[in-house]
Amino acid sequence: MLELLAPAGSPEAVTAAVQNGADAVYLSFDDLNDCPEAVNFLDTGFEAAVRYCRVRGCKVYLALNTAVREEELPKAAGLALRAQRAGVDAVILRDLGVLTILRSLLPEMPLFADHRLGFYTPESAVAAATMGFTRIFLPPEMPLEQIKRMAKAPVETAVFVQTSMCAAAAGQCRLSAAMNRGSADRGRCSAPCRESYTLGGRWDTTPLSWKDRTLIPDVKALEEAGVACACIGDRDRRVEYVAAYTSVLREAIQEEQQPAASERRTLEEVFCPHGVAAKDVFEPVEPRNEPDSKAIERFCAELRRTYTETELRRVPVNFAVAAQSPDQPVRLGAQDEEKHLALMEGPLPDPMGDLELTEDGLREIMYRTAGTPFRCESVESVLGEGLRVSSIELDEARRRLLYKLSEERAAVPRRKEGAYPDAPRPASMPTLPVMIFSVQTAEQLTPALAELSPACVYVPLEVLFQRPECVRPFTERGCGVAAALPPVACGSIEEKKLRTMLSAVRENGVEEALTGNIGLALMAGQEGFKLRGDLELSINNDYALQRLKETGFVSATLSPELTLDQIRLLNKPLDTEIAVYGRLPVMVTETCLLKTSVGRCTCTTPGQMADTQGGVWPVTRSFGCRNSVWMNKKLWLEDVAQDWVQSGLWAGRLIFSTESPRECVDVAGAYLRGEGYRPNGMTRGLYYRGVE
Repeated sequence: MLELLAPAGSPEAVTAAVQNGADAVYLSFDDLNDCPEAVNFLDTGFEAAVRYCRVRGCKVYLALNTAVREEELPKAAGLALRAQRAGVDAVILRDLGVLTILRSLLPEMPLFADHRLGFYTPESAVAAATMGFTRIFLPPEMPLEQIKRMAKAPVETAVFVQTSMCAAAAGQCRLSAAMNRGSADRGRCSAPCRESYTLGGRWDTTPLSWKDRTLIPDVKALEEAGVACACIGDRDRRVEYVAAYTSVLREAIQEEQQPAASERRTLEEVFCPHGVAAKDVFEPVEPRNEPDSKAIERFCAELRRTYTETELRRVPVNFAVAAQSPDQPVRLGAQDEEKHLALMEGPLPDPMGDLELTEDGLREIMYRTAGTPFRCESVESVLGEGLRVSSIELDEARRRLLYKLSEERAAVPRRKEGAYPDAPRPASMPTLPVMIFSVQTAEQLTPALAELSPACVYVPLEVLFQRPECVRPFTERGCGVAAALPPVACGSIEEKKLRTMLSAVRENGVEEALTGNIGLALMAGQEGFKLRGDLELSINNDYALQRLKETGFVSATLSPELTLDQIRLLNKPLDTEIAVYGRLPVMVTETCLLKTSVGRCTCTTPGQMADTQGGVWPVTRSFGCRNSVWMNKKLWLEDVAQDWVQSGLWAGRLIFSTESPRECVDVAGAYLRGEGYRPNGMTRGLYYRGVE
């Protein structure tokens, strides 16, 4: 049966989820997770929450799913170690460095991959299993048919069946960081996608805002496909949301009973401020009437009663009672379905007792389990004749017996604890970093740009496939060429297309591939490419670099959300680069924004998205009829080169997105020859101020 996983952003939410039928909850007790504002567990409250769940047969997963900086790694390891000692059943991770540490520190702890790691293909699921993950959370935007394909992979899959939707593909958004330093990778997204923008010359209100997604009507299909876990998203929503959707999903899984249309409308009006997509995964938000606040509170008051006024989550228990002699105390035992056993001695028989020890009399006492997390299933007895006891004393003995059984159920499983791994050794670095050019079009690859002799040029795979001759001016000068894979590829058609292009490009002599996706890295490796890591991998620490090195990467690009001081302090066990010029990609959308705006496909022509503050964000085509949104200002570090040149980097990358061929040459000339060119609309990015 599908595991029902519910969010728990507070102690009250834990109770709401458990009492309404959750098989597992995910929570955290610190700010190293993707929803720090929802975490309200005090130091003692975390252990209490885990105990509460274990007694009632509900698993607990620690959400440690954020990008972790080098200086935060010991803290992250300490949180995971404490969670294991408290009895947590698994840890959900986002950071490859934390994965490396926990595989050594907690060798028996199951580790789950957060959806932001972007496992879209069956090959990526294989890579996840090889890296040590036992379950992967699939991206929320993944279509149902692709989910069914992924469910056949050699690793458990978890699917969000009720969640809010982001316009970006999973893990592909830095818009909030670019706007106000609120990093989505670190759970600080300020949701700028919910704001108003213009597209295609017209006012589109909120073109990046999408309705919530629900797959609750499809839970039977998910279970039949082999999906392991149905997850409710959004830990920051109110507790009643957790209670309502956990209850609805419990019925859908266990009873195969879908909520009535009227009930679904009520849930959506109360808990889904952006609405719920009726047909498509991506459905734009529409204006809605303000809901009746009094009616909402009445509805929520009813929901609160499901977890505050009674104990609904009750574990079946079989009792056994033996009393054969007036000189020996009554002996009691209780056993649950998982074979936890509690034994104790009760009161001595008393001729003046008000309860005769008969089967009927015992049942009356032992079935009094209301208000406890247990439900009496049966009472077996071995009784002597004519024995009597005090019903009050026997009642108290039953309560103590159930408490003892609770202790057995709450007991933490014994798991091995290993050692914190040694710090990765630094790789040898050049005295000065080499320069790399990254382009988007064949037209940017001019002989004049090739004359500047970069160490390597990153070219989109599609461009190399369609125009293999475009890199000849560079290869003739001994420049390396790497095929830049798209950030996202989902579905058998896209995977087949990528394999065809990779094979052809490899035959044309290109030996390296640049990718920000672990699954696509495996695909490129199978085709014989050397691997270089792109921005989307969100590399923040040395252990993540070490993991990539062990996976077969020869270099990696660090997260643009690190400061130069943080970059300087890294050991860098792998050749490391950073972006030093250009518009950084801030979003890869799962739909064509321009087509949505103008009603026809125009993605071959770059467009623009303007915010209400006057910022203009270029929009270009991305693989699979997606769009890439680029930063509204150009990163410029040429005049502060001394700050990054001496940071132990292998390379600095110039990112050319919408630049003309002439502008590409001018920019590269400024960086390599000191020629006096400066672009309009410059920014230092986050290299000096960092993110929140």
